[in-house]
Amino acid sequence: MIRLALASILFSACTSTAETGASCPPTGAPTYASFGRAFFARFCTGCHSRSATSRHGAPTDQNYDSEDDVRANAFAIDREAAAGPGATNTDMPDMSGPVHTPPTHDERELLGQFLACERAQRPTE
Repeated sequence: MIRLALASILFSACTSTAETGASCPPTGAPTYASFGRAFFARFCTGCHSRSATSRHGAPTDQNYDSEDDVRANAFAIDREAAAGPGATNTDMPDMSGPVHTPPTHDERELLGQFLACERAQRPTE
């Protein structure tokens, strides 16, 4: 019974849509220029762009064409595609669209760190 409970917890942590708990590293933090721009071009803007010819079901209000767009949607992106100590989220990218190879776990961890840094820069509302 305990093994089943532990397996269930581990499985849910690997396929969760929860906040990852990632934090912005104090040094060598991924930036939009060093990480984000290329990551979003490779894995996201094929569907999540104002200029996408086929969104493959992506909501029209979820566009990641710029750093400001990413920053505004950082929490949603974290819950769908990033990894950190609290969760590994693999719902995105949707493999039925233009992306055929998903991000690696390391890329998802960098995404989580990048998004944590972006959220830290977002002005409070």
